[in-house]
Amino acid sequence: MAKYRVADREAAQRAKNVKQANKQGPIKKKASLYIYVLVLVLAMFARALQLYMNFDFDTHRYIDSFPLTNYPMLVMIPGFILIAFVLITGSARDKVIKSVVLINPWRLRYDRVGKKIPSSAGYSSLIMAATILADIVFWFVELVEGNKRIRSTLEGYDYKEYNLLTGYTVGDFFYHFLSLLTILVFIFIAVNIFKGEGFSHANCASLYIYALWQIVNIFRMNANGEIIGMLTDRRYELISRMLTVLFFCAVARFFNGMEKKNTRFWMCFLGYAASIVSAVSTLPRYFLIALPDGYDSRMNMLMPTPSDVGMIFMPITIVVVFWSTYVYRVMPRLSEGNRRWTRAPLSRNYEEMAVLDESPAEGVELPDSDTLRK
Repeated sequence: MAKYRVADREAAQRAKNVKQANKQGPIKKKASLYIYVLVLVLAMFARALQLYMNFDFDTHRYIDSFPLTNYPMLVMIPGFILIAFVLITGSARDKVIKSVVLINPWRLRYDRVGKKIPSSAGYSSLIMAATILADIVFWFVELVEGNKRIRSTLEGYDYKEYNLLTGYTVGDFFYHFLSLLTILVFIFIAVNIFKGEGFSHANCASLYIYALWQIVNIFRMNANGEIIGMLTDRRYELISRMLTVLFFCAVARFFNGMEKKNTRFWMCFLGYAASIVSAVSTLPRYFLIALPDGYDSRMNMLMPTPSDVGMIFMPITIVVVFWSTYVYRVMPRLSEGNRRWTRAPLSRNYEEMAVLDESPAEGVELPDSDTLRK
């Protein structure tokens, strides 16, 4: 009796899960993608307006620090709440087109979703690798140029012996070594996506190298208390890097087959949030460089690192997988007659075997009807 009760409970739980997966809400989960685009555009415009009108780049502080003047947050907080609401309450039902069922990726197993990642995610992964490499190159260029200026003030023996890599520490070497490992991580991810294998278990494990690299990057940003204290224009960089760490940890968990009840929700929500905050942190400052009006007042503006730009594309190209990729399942065709389903088509080999079974063997004569009656 106990076995039957356990089986009944399991069947009831499965039915509950199916009902939850097939629930119909007033809108579709895919609508979160359109909300993301709207929030992204409005938040970037609000950030550009904030930096243009309410920021002193000489002191790196806001002119008016009243919360209601933080325009990007006034856009992003309601936007994130709306995206979360759609992801939680929105519907995600399969589509039926004539004799084909398109299974919604929101309910597919992780291994089925992993095989269907589009090539756009692979290109975004390569962009991430290229921007991290640009970080390293620009860092060395800045170091060498600074040492060249110092060396130009020296003469004779001191000029010849002065090393252009002066100031390069063991900590910098460890950081750049970790950066190179992170570049390889995204290159291998791109290769697997282009090969049609999706995220392998090794790719999922290696994503924690990216998380470690970003954590080290965050500690480097906060080494002198600049983010919390003085350089308030870099706080969005800090938030975007924290969000991308959480996002890639969720990606690793999902595609490694360690999915829990809310893993997909957090992965999609953090992907939207990381992409939006990264765009708000980087693109408005590049836009202000090209703006001729008031350029002198922005001479001391801190520019974002190239890797922050790569964070805009990678999260959203993974999230889009759940709204644009389908697995096809063929259904029997409906019949217009009395029978509900038509006969399944037979293969040519099966029809040839049926003909052989109905015909006599070679050299054997069948008795005539008179002989059979006798």
